[in-house]
Amino acid sequence: MMKNRKIVSRIILAVLLICTAFLIYSIATNPFGKRNIMFPIAITAGFIALGQDKEKVK
Repeated sequence: MMKNRKIVSRIILAVLLICTAFLIYSIATNPFGKRNIMFPIAITAGFIALGQDKEKVK
């Protein structure tokens, strides 16, 4: 059970890091362009949820 949770946690972390890299790339290529605020909020919420989940496991 714990091993499956660890694998899922790492997959979620990888997806969040890819999304973060895409967000940084889009800001770097067009710094003054219009953006939807929901994408960065979703990334932030994902990292917060992942961090809280790790605290529960310990």
